[in-house]
Parts: sequence; structure tokens; C-alpha cells
Amino acid sequence: MHQFLLPFLAVLFLSSCSSLHRSTKSGYHDSDGSSRRVYKVGERYSHEQTSYSSPSRLRDLERKLDSKIEREQYAKILPWLKSEDEKIEFLSLNGVENRQQWISQKKIWQRAQLPTQEYKELIESQDIAIGMPMDFVRKAWGEPQLIENSGNPVFKNERWKYMRHVSTSQGFKQEKRYVYFEGGRVVGWETE
Repeated sequence: MHQFLLPFLAVLFLSSCSSLHRSTKSGYHDSDGSSRRVYKVGERYSHEQTSYSSPSRLRDLERKLDSKIEREQYAKILPWLKSEDEKIEFLSLNGVENRQQWISQKKIWQRAQLPTQEYKELIESQDIAIGMPMDFVRKAWGEPQLIENSGNPVFKNERWKYMRHVSTSQGFKQEKRYVYFEGGRVVGWETE
């Protein structure tokens, strides 16, 4: 029985993933350079480009976060770091105090307090976009019904589930929306 069920579930899973919109930088983008959207959102993308100069170095530095305080500090700041180079610069510093000074010098928390004009417009129109930080998604769509973590929670790789009632020509219907985050920023979404 299991030998027949397993291939069926694999096909079902793979076909459901095909409609997920992913950023080309997420590592889950289609090999032909295309991506698919199910839920129409603003065409804006203000997240700065990342150089991906040394992903293995970044992963090594992330693994070296020894204490709970270091991991919590990194988890809080991660959505506000604009590039892998910035993450590497932050993680290359020794100790929580040095990293805290770097955060202050770079005015990282101002990024969280002062959204760009594009993000302000998205929040006001209750819309989201690729690269949008988690906090701004909460401002646009409210608290998710369910939050699921993928891997280590420090890295802010999560899936948020929203349930909405949407108007159709036949009346209202319930719609499920899933938003996918990597590093605390939106990398894709899907609607059922």
C-alpha cells in the first residue's frame, strides 16, 4: 500500500509547488529564469540587490553563533540586513557588544521604524511584495493564523498562513494565503 501512496504524494506535492512565486535569489526559482504568480501584488521591489559573494562563508559564520544571546541578536536584526555582504560584516565582528555598536553605527533599527515610500504604499493598500520584511507584512495583513518554522528559527525561514474572505461573483468565499519568508523577508506566496 505504501509503495503506491508515496509516488502519488510526491507528484501531488511537486505539482502544488509549481504555482509558488519565488524570488530569483531564493534558490527555488525555476531553472529557465521564470516564476509564477497566483496572487497579484504590487510590482514594486525595493529590496537592495545582494551579491551572494560568499554564501558558504555566511553559513559558516552563522553556525559559529554559540550563545543564545548571539542567536537572538542575529534573529532580531536579520530581516533588516540588506545583503549577504552586510550579514557577513555583522557576523565577522566578535561579541554581542561589538555587534550592538555596529547596529547603532549603521542605524539598522531606523530601517524598521521608517519604511520606504514603496513599503508605506504597500502597507496602506494591504499588499505585500518580494523582499518585504516580516514586520511590514504584519502591518499590511495583520497577524497570521498560523506560523510554521523551517529549520533553525534564528534564520527566520517561515511560512505564514492567512485566511481571508474574498468577494466573488457568487458571493464570498474563504481563501487561504501562504507567505514564505527566508531571512525574515518575503520570498514568495501562494493562494488556495
